[in-house]
Amino acid sequence: MSAYLEETLRRPPVAALFAGVALLLAAVVYPLGAQIAREDYRALLVSAVVAQTVWVFVKWRTSVLAFMVYVVAEGFLLNYFHTIPELNLLKDLWTVAMFGGLAWILAARGAGSPFPMTAWMVPFLAFAAVYVMEVFNPALPNILVGLVGVRTTLLFFLLMPVGYWYFESRQRVLDFFWFMVWLSIPVALFGLLQYWLGPAWLVSLSPGFNRAIVFAIGEERGSSTLVYFRTLSTFVHTGGFGQYLGFQMLIVVAVWCAPSMRRRRWLLAGVFVLLCLALLTTGSRGSLVSFVVAAGLLFALQRRLTRIVPILLLVPVLLFGSVYAIGPEFVDRFETILDLDYVTRRNAPLFFGFLQEAMQGSDWAGMGAGYASVAARHVGPTPLNVGVMENGLAKMRWEAGLPGMVLYLVFILALMRESLRASAGVADPDLRWLVAACGLFIFTCLLTVTLGTPFDASPSNTYIWFFAGFLARAPQLSNATPEGARA
Repeated sequence: MSAYLEETLRRPPVAALFAGVALLLAAVVYPLGAQIAREDYRALLVSAVVAQTVWVFVKWRTSVLAFMVYVVAEGFLLNYFHTIPELNLLKDLWTVAMFGGLAWILAARGAGSPFPMTAWMVPFLAFAAVYVMEVFNPALPNILVGLVGVRTTLLFFLLMPVGYWYFESRQRVLDFFWFMVWLSIPVALFGLLQYWLGPAWLVSLSPGFNRAIVFAIGEERGSSTLVYFRTLSTFVHTGGFGQYLGFQMLIVVAVWCAPSMRRRRWLLAGVFVLLCLALLTTGSRGSLVSFVVAAGLLFALQRRLTRIVPILLLVPVLLFGSVYAIGPEFVDRFETILDLDYVTRRNAPLFFGFLQEAMQGSDWAGMGAGYASVAARHVGPTPLNVGVMENGLAKMRWEAGLPGMVLYLVFILALMRESLRASAGVADPDLRWLVAACGLFIFTCLLTVTLGTPFDASPSNTYIWFFAGFLARAPQLSNATPEGARA
């Protein structure tokens, strides 16, 4: 009886919880009603920030799941409410709130530092120190550009301890990734809906979507007839949607291979097909190649190459089904993956050009944090932040100078090494597949650092750090094989 009372006091009754929520809504909605009617959402945004901060401290782990939903939905909100630039800071504030809540909880328990030590932590901290000093580089238009650069490059590192401490048990891991699988279904369906209804329907929701609409045009291969809309679903741009789908396909494969998920494999196969169809509508060739590379390495690292056979059998079915479901337009674009001359011609300038220019045209000490970060253009334009720098090493050479770029490269290589080796220290067969999948996602993102900026764009800028924390935590979660589970 005393245990029941203790649990009741610790977790209030559902009726009382709903009553509290109703009172809160009554207190908030009426004062904000007039502003919402005038389409002035800033007060609502402030209320959301306050509510989210309170929620983080009251239900920390639940707020992490809500954050994962927001990472997926952020792009839709940014495009829909395009007149509210302050919305760009909501994810940043949420990140700081989650880390602050975690630090407060650990301090109350006397648990010490929230940051786990890993092999890549030392080079990262050395790079971060150099990068922070670049905020005061006199070559910057103003200090705000440097602060935005720090926000873009370093802020989401706070998600690493969040990911580390979120997973306190094996069951928490399985529940989280099953949640991620379910979350991907409506996101993929919304992307397919956009493809069938067309960009005009998207723009009818809000004119903010005009800036996000991208078309794939067959002129790349000499054809002017094949044109199709590259979907973005709930993301700010089509590239983020493609990257998300590639990662979720890898997670679905890992969950499918987990021994405890045998009874759900038909459902998982259906989700995989849905995600693959949605990926084709994005026209994201890089995401498809990254998935294929990561999936191959996943089975190789787990020494289960025979398990790739079902996926290979799905390929012709997916191709024919895709042509029937979404039309033949995407074929012309994706077949360029096999054209080595085209791939070389398109990517070689990104690989060598930006870096060569950075080495020749930048002072050895760099031009300052944020100098080549697109987000910094709003507070101070520079010759390089008004466009996209599609080479992460070149970006760091411009911003952090030669010492910063070297430290950044050492950090990248150390994190890639740890990501590949992460699953080796996990005995549990279910966890081992999931750890390997997350590690390979990080590995493939960093592998393309000379063709993009994975720490700048969503969702990789949050997923890399959060799942790096998970990789550091995984060996401690369970070293016991669950009953009846065999690798």
